[in-house]
Amino acid sequence: MYKRKENVEIEQNLWGFSPEGEGGLLYTMRNASGGEVLLTNAGAALVGVRLPNGDGSLCNVVAGYDSFAEYVDDTVGMGKIIGRTSGVISRGRLVIGEQTSRLAVNRPPHHADGGRKGFGARMWEARTEVNRVVFALESVAGDEGYPSGLRTEVIYDWDDDNRLEITVVAQADGATPIDITTAPLFDLSGEFTPTSIARHRLQVNASRYVAMRGDNVPTGELPTVEATDLDFRSEREVGDLDTFDGLIGERGGLDHWLAIDGWQRSILAHVATLTDPQSGRKMNVYSSQPALHLYSANAMSGSGAQRDGREYEDHSALALHCMALPDAVNRAEFPSIVMEAGELYVQKTVYEFL
Repeated sequence: MYKRKENVEIEQNLWGFSPEGEGGLLYTMRNASGGEVLLTNAGAALVGVRLPNGDGSLCNVVAGYDSFAEYVDDTVGMGKIIGRTSGVISRGRLVIGEQTSRLAVNRPPHHADGGRKGFGARMWEARTEVNRVVFALESVAGDEGYPSGLRTEVIYDWDDDNRLEITVVAQADGATPIDITTAPLFDLSGEFTPTSIARHRLQVNASRYVAMRGDNVPTGELPTVEATDLDFRSEREVGDLDTFDGLIGERGGLDHWLAIDGWQRSILAHVATLTDPQSGRKMNVYSSQPALHLYSANAMSGSGAQRDGREYEDHSALALHCMALPDAVNRAEFPSIVMEAGELYVQKTVYEFL
């Protein structure tokens, strides 16, 4: 166990091995109040966030698995990093200047979430620094069709105020799109049932959403959320996601991108607040990204994903992914995600638990 800045401790344990014999690591970051963050180098995943209850016990508010082997075999991207880009790139076609690249098509006919073997399916290098855990990954030119090499670091910081800060730093040796995000699934009650998610209350600083075609590709339009079931500008209950007839019903639950109001590049701003009235827990989300992807774990049932012997159901957790607007490389009206050779990509998301 390594003593870190203030009262944050980091414990590192061998958790298993990949089929190729690479060591799987489990990190536990523990602050002065006893709050814990659990991480693994498989997909640089957030395994759990354990918060103290009034009786001193801990409640895990992030969905995850019990074993390293499950992270290796994972099919739902449980808590993992998404990259080198997030969301869809239509037709897998990437044009930068005069160069056209064909990206791996893993959601025919489109490229999605980094391709067939995105960053969440990789084993990352890992190290500890002060009160943080750092994961690093090298992606070579041609990886999933991308035209340049890229080095990425994902930095997890945990402090005594129960603030989990996730910083992504990347640099390429040629022009390339970069949009790297994290994919934790939350239930602030720790119950992970559709009923518990339905009672959560959500507020999002977004007055527009990304309109999608039937094949999950943006139209380029950003309609107002007013008079739709995506209007979370004022805090309201998430509700029973099986009962919605509007935009939520069309997609079988929440699976929508909202454009953050007043976004400014490289500025960290409040994005959303999630509250569970029963436990009294609240989570504030801050990010430097222009969009929030709301996702209600719509593909959990039948996936085999489980923890403590209980399988996760559809709508039993809620993701708040901070990212760029999808298909931005093909939409000049969306903020660009193309970085030039040597340009430093830095994005930050903070989950603050109260």
